[in-house]
Amino acid sequence: MRGFAKTDVGKAREMNQDYYYISKPEDNLQIYILADGMGRI
Repeated sequence: MRGFAKTDVGKAREMNQDYYYISKPEDNLQIYILADGMGRI
């Protein structure tokens, strides 16, 4: 399996608060984390 991620700051923010993590293929535990940084207005 291959994992890809892309983030975008969006139209309302100046700072991108998105976060992602994809473990390495050689790791025993394959883990994928995605956090959508919604920030504060």
